[in-house]
Amino acid sequence: MKYAAYFLEFDTPLHFGCGENGGKLETASLEYRADTLFGALCCELADYGDQDGLERLYQQARDGKLLFSDLFPYTVEQDGRGDIELFLPKPIRPMERNAFQELPSFAELKEDATREKSKKKMAYIRVSQLEDFLQGKDQEWDQPGNGMSQVVTRVNCQGEQPLPYYVQESGLPAHSGLYEILAYEEEEDQKWISDLLKELGFTGIGGKRSSGLGKFHLGEDWIDLLDPIFHDDTVLAKLLQTEGKWAMNLSVLLPCPEEVSTVKRGYYTLIKRSGFLSPDGNPVQKKQDIYMLQAGSCFPNRIQGTIADVSWKADHPVWRYGKGLFIGLG
Repeated sequence: MKYAAYFLEFDTPLHFGCGENGGKLETASLEYRADTLFGALCCELADYGDQDGLERLYQQARDGKLLFSDLFPYTVEQDGRGDIELFLPKPIRPMERNAFQELPSFAELKEDATREKSKKKMAYIRVSQLEDFLQGKDQEWDQPGNGMSQVVTRVNCQGEQPLPYYVQESGLPAHSGLYEILAYEEEEDQKWISDLLKELGFTGIGGKRSSGLGKFHLGEDWIDLLDPIFHDDTVLAKLLQTEGKWAMNLSVLLPCPEEVSTVKRGYYTLIKRSGFLSPDGNPVQKKQDIYMLQAGSCFPNRIQGTIADVSWKADHPVWRYGKGLFIGLG
C-alpha cells in the first residue's frame, strides 16, 4: 500500500456533532471519524449524480484498495513556516512494566499517580513522542491547541413562529488544522480522492453546513508518506510500514464476525455510531445504531474490518465505513 497525508485548513468555524453523546446541537467536539468522512464523500458523489463513482468508492474501500483514517490534529511550528507536528490518538493499551524494577517509595508513587492522571486526560500524542510515551518516560508531552468554542443563538423561521435554538461552534488555533491519512494502491485512485476532497471543501463537513460551517481547503501540498519531508511524517511513515507487537487502528473499526476472537485479545473502547439521512423529497430517516471500535484500539493482529449497510427504510444502501488502517507498535 501507498500512503498520503492531506491537510485540511478550515475557512469557517466547525460543528462536529457528538452522536454517541446524544447529538445535541449545543454540544460538539473536534473529532471527525472515518465513517463520517466516507459518508460525506458518498453524499458528495450522490449530489453530482455520479452513481459509477459511488460504486467505485464502495468497491475500492470494501476490497481494501482505499482506506481512510479519522481526522487528526496537526500544528505548523514557527508561525506557519516550520516543521509540522502530527498527532495520533493515545493508544488504548497498558504501558509496559519492568517486572524486576525496584518498588518505588510512597512519595514516588504519589508523583506517578499525578502523572498518570494527567496522561489519562490526553486524547492525542505527538507522533515523534509515541515511543517515549509507550515506554512510560516522564517528560512534557506536546498537545494540539484547543482553539475557540462558543455557543451561538440561531433562529428557526420555518414554523408558524420564529423559535431560537443554540449551536456550539468550534474553531482551530492559527497554523493548525486536521489531517487525513489515505492508504491506496493505484495512483489514479489517489488523484481521484484528492479531487473529491477539494470539492467536499466547498460543501463543508460536519453539521449546520447550510449556515456556512465546516468549509475548508486542502493545504498546498499533500505528503507522500513513502517519501516523507519532516520529522513527524518520517516517523509516521515508518509506523505505517511496521508490523510491531501490537497493531493500533487509526480509524473507527467494525470487525467481521470471524475477527471477534482477535478483538477479544486486544484493548479497545466501544463507541456508539448513529445518525440521520434526508433523502430528496422524503422525511428525515434514522440510520441503524451500531457499536464500533474507537481509533487508538490495539490488537495482536491487524483486522480488516467491513462496511455495513445501516439503512433502515431507505430505498438505497447507506454505508457505514469500518475498515482497518493500522500502525505497528513495539
